[in-house]
Amino acid sequence: MVKIRKPSNKEISIVKSKINQEFNKQKNQTKCSICGKELKNNARSFHKSHTVPFFCLENIKSLYNSNYCVLKPEYLGQKLPFSDKEYIGTNKAGVFYSICSTCDQDKFNIYENEEALLTRMEWDLINAMALKIYLNELFNSRFRSFKNTLDHSQLTDDELIAAFYDSIAKVEETTVEVDIKDFQEKLNSAKRNIENGYKNYKIIYNRILDYIVPVAAQVSIPVSHNIDYTKLQDVSIRNPKIIQDLLVCVLPLKSKSVIVVFYEIGNDLIKQYAKQFKKLSEEEKLKEIFYLLIRYKPSNYFFSPLIKDILINENIREIFGIEDTAIKIGNNMLEISDFENPSWKQDMPSILSEEYSIQNLENT
Repeated sequence: MVKIRKPSNKEISIVKSKINQEFNKQKNQTKCSICGKELKNNARSFHKSHTVPFFCLENIKSLYNSNYCVLKPEYLGQKLPFSDKEYIGTNKAGVFYSICSTCDQDKFNIYENEEALLTRMEWDLINAMALKIYLNELFNSRFRSFKNTLDHSQLTDDELIAAFYDSIAKVEETTVEVDIKDFQEKLNSAKRNIENGYKNYKIIYNRILDYIVPVAAQVSIPVSHNIDYTKLQDVSIRNPKIIQDLLVCVLPLKSKSVIVVFYEIGNDLIKQYAKQFKKLSEEEKLKEIFYLLIRYKPSNYFFSPLIKDILINENIREIFGIEDTAIKIGNNMLEISDFENPSWKQDMPSILSEEYSIQNLENT
């Protein structure tokens, strides 16, 4: 029997570093995604942006594996040989590079401070949040697309590493191009909203909580099912229409938290979801918001390490493992999401409730 040599973590890390280097050298993105100013060709650099405001990440970081850091959603899944580390330092968490420093200051300073979040939730803040979310989503989709074009055998002599990344490219090739198209359209809409002061988003939840939640997020959620588990939309490449989404912001502050959930007016499918969401109790709404994150987003939001023992809850991990994909059996398509058990949501811990606040976790 031929024994297959498993690549070391160091070898895998070197290839990942080379991929990042190649992306930084690529010529497809040289201009600010907001103002269009040429950056790379004029010896300027892209601004280092955080999806979630840096100070929010600082409010939930804690000690894990001898590092002060935050946990990535990967912590909830099965760790595989090619998996990234499940933790990350706040300086690197949710970082992307697609705009100039002038646009970052002009567009996002209005809400990236605690006072603004606690004293005003007006349309300029909502528009800025949406713009930041779609900038990040588009950047990540472009990065994935670029990785899929690489000849990985040129980056490593290890055939197993090259084969792994080539297989990922084949799986992602069609879906990531759809993501780029959708997020570019949503980014264009967000830019129009912020430039013209349009009130084009509908807020379905906006609360200031008197405790620090152990989660930080600022993401788009491609909701496929309603709260009662009826189908809303197909979120796979089989759907020829642009996928409608919810925008979810969970922002932990020094002693409080701000949570905002909204969607773009005209998204009638999400409007159906909002009607059911409105009927939930306050406790149910907080559980639903956490559910949205773990059900639909495999990355790009963050947990406090203080919550690590609660996150291994079986119901949380079952929900995290659900995918909106289908398997063809004969002439029929079997939806994987049909196997989701409603009891998982019902019985999982409500991570955004005061019971699991940073204040309580630090005292236990």
